Amino acid sequence: MPLFRRHAGGPVSAGVSAASDGDAPPAARVLTAGAKGAERMARAAGVDRVLNEAVEEAIVRALRSPAVIRAIERTVETHAEVAERESEEIAQIVRRVLESDAAGQAWAEFLESDQLQMLIERIASAPELRAAIASQSAGLITDIGVRLTTISERLDDALERVVRGHDPDSETDQAGLATRAIAGGIDLALLFAAYSLVSGVFASFVSAVFGHPLSLTAVIVLSAVGVIAAGAIFAAFWALAGQTPGMRFLAIRLVHNGSSEITAGCASRRVAAVVLSLLPLGLGYLAILRDPHRRAWADRMTGTEVVYDVAARTAPRARVRRADRPS
Repeated sequence: MPLFRRHAGGPVSAGVSAASDGDAPPAARVLTAGAKGAERMARAAGVDRVLNEAVEEAIVRALRSPAVIRAIERTVETHAEVAERESEEIAQIVRRVLESDAAGQAWAEFLESDQLQMLIERIASAPELRAAIASQSAGLITDIGVRLTTISERLDDALERVVRGHDPDSETDQAGLATRAIAGGIDLALLFAAYSLVSGVFASFVSAVFGHPLSLTAVIVLSAVGVIAAGAIFAAFWALAGQTPGMRFLAIRLVHNGSSEITAGCASRRVAAVVLSLLPLGLGYLAILRDPHRRAWADRMTGTEVVYDVAARTAPRARVRRADRPS
């Protein structure tokens, strides 16, 4: 701000100034005239600009002095301590409120309210949540199957090394005996569970209607029907999907002459060939350990092979991560 302020010119202001000077005492008029003259001389000589710059420089130097800086720092620290103390007091007040009996009663009423139950039901029934849970469950099951396949592969190699030693030329993509046995065990367990459920319901129905349990002949007939139904189920899975649930879990599949297309006739013949391979104490499947291409009698008789499903062995999470990568 300049020390000497310029008066606005013009006839009106000049007249007012002259009138006010005329009413002032003589001494005041002399001092006013002297001040005005000094102001005009200062503007002409540039003294007012020099004085303004000198005052600004003095203020800057004063602000840069260590004493002023320490004073500012003490002021900031004092305000910070006050603010921190106030925030800690507020936090203590909030904690006391949350720990009070009134807050506990309010939370209990909120948890028992119909609005919260409606919110939970809406969240639980959301299709996005159910899809996410189903995706995670499927991914977990597939990951377990992949891990189990890795273990069964090592067991296949260990059994074959015991039977025919180390053969570097015997590397193949066909599933070994241990992998097939685990897959078959899973399939038989599922079939047995389904057969037990159906036969139990049927036996209860017969007992309720006729008043007596099933006879031995009826049990034998039901068992034969169960075996035939199991063979039909295996053939249906091979013809429609190329793999049973146990084979899918261990990421292996059936191919015929290098093709994944399995006809119903080929699947039916393979069911009969599997039975023939198992009849002589399972020798038809123990032949896998001696064959470098891991073929059982059923494979040789029907021209089929059980190979690893490379695409299915990739875990879902790994596929998602690969898909998210920029191409």
